[in-house]
Amino acid sequence: MDESFFYQHCHVVVTLAEVTFGKWEWSYALDAHATFHRPNAGFPTRELALADATRAARTRIARTSRLRTPAAAADWTPLAEAA
Repeated sequence: MDESFFYQHCHVVVTLAEVTFGKWEWSYALDAHATFHRPNAGFPTRELALADATRAARTRIARTSRLRTPAAAADWTPLAEAA
Protein backbone atom coordinates (compact mmCIF):
# COMPACT_ATOMS: atom_id res chain seq x y z
CA MET A 1 0.00 0.00 0.00
CA ASP A 2 1.49 3.32 -1.06
CA GLU A 3 0.74 6.83 0.13
CA SER A 4 2.38 9.89 -1.37
CA PHE A 5 2.66 13.57 -0.56
CA PHE A 6 4.82 16.61 -1.24
CA TYR A 7 6.77 18.33 1.52
CA GLN A 8 9.11 21.27 0.88
CA HIS A 9 9.21 20.48 -2.86
CA CYS A 10 10.13 16.81 -2.25
CA HIS A 11 7.91 13.98 -3.42
CA VAL A 12 7.58 11.35 -0.69
CA VAL A 13 6.18 7.88 -1.37
CA VAL A 14 5.46 5.85 1.76
CA THR A 15 5.05 2.09 1.44
CA LEU A 16 3.35 0.23 4.28
CA ALA A 17 3.41 -3.52 4.76
CA GLU A 18 1.80 -5.82 7.28
CA VAL A 19 4.58 -8.34 7.82
CA THR A 20 2.62 -10.44 10.32
CA PHE A 21 -0.89 -10.04 11.63
CA GLY A 22 -0.98 -6.73 13.47
CA LYS A 23 2.67 -5.83 12.80
CA TRP A 24 3.16 -2.98 10.33
CA GLU A 25 6.44 -1.70 8.90
CA TRP A 26 7.15 1.22 6.60
CA SER A 27 9.62 2.51 4.04
CA TYR A 28 9.66 5.75 2.11
CA ALA A 29 11.38 7.14 -0.97
CA LEU A 30 12.35 10.77 -1.48
CA ASP A 31 12.02 11.95 -5.09
CA ALA A 32 12.50 8.30 -6.11
CA HIS A 33 16.25 8.60 -5.34
CA ALA A 34 16.75 7.48 -1.77
CA THR A 35 14.82 4.90 0.22
CA PHE A 36 14.67 4.69 4.00
CA HIS A 37 12.95 2.03 6.10
CA ARG A 38 12.25 0.99 9.64
CA PRO A 39 12.31 -2.79 9.89
CA ASN A 40 11.04 -4.68 12.91
CA ALA A 41 9.05 -1.66 14.11
CA GLY A 42 5.90 -3.68 14.73
CA PHE A 43 3.32 -0.89 14.69
CA PRO A 44 -0.06 -2.29 15.72
CA THR A 45 -2.03 -0.33 13.08
CA ARG A 46 -1.47 0.97 9.58
CA GLU A 47 -2.31 4.51 10.72
CA LEU A 48 0.42 4.50 13.38
CA ALA A 49 2.98 3.24 10.87
CA LEU A 50 1.94 5.92 8.38
CA ALA A 51 2.17 8.65 11.03
CA ASP A 52 5.66 7.53 12.05
CA ALA A 53 6.85 7.32 8.43
CA THR A 54 5.44 10.77 7.67
CA ARG A 55 7.17 12.24 10.72
CA ALA A 56 10.47 10.57 9.82
CA ALA A 57 10.31 11.79 6.20
CA ARG A 58 9.45 15.36 7.16
CA THR A 59 12.24 15.43 9.75
CA ARG A 60 14.80 14.15 7.22
CA ILE A 61 13.67 16.65 4.58
CA ALA A 62 13.75 19.56 7.01
CA ARG A 63 17.21 18.54 8.24
CA THR A 64 18.70 18.18 4.76
CA SER A 65 16.84 20.96 2.93
CA ARG A 66 19.01 23.66 4.46
CA LEU A 67 22.06 21.97 2.94
CA ARG A 68 20.58 22.21 -0.57
CA THR A 69 19.75 25.93 -0.54
CA PRO A 70 22.39 28.53 -1.48
CA ALA A 71 21.13 30.95 1.19
CA ALA A 72 21.86 28.45 3.92
CA ALA A 73 25.39 27.89 2.66
CA ALA A 74 26.30 31.39 3.85
CA ASP A 75 25.25 30.45 7.38
CA TRP A 76 27.75 27.59 7.40
CA THR A 77 30.75 29.86 6.85
CA PRO A 78 33.33 29.29 9.59
CA LEU A 79 33.53 32.20 12.02
CA ALA A 80 37.21 32.79 11.20
CA GLU A 81 36.37 33.33 7.53
CA ALA A 82 33.30 35.44 8.25
CA ALA A 83 35.26 37.97 10.33
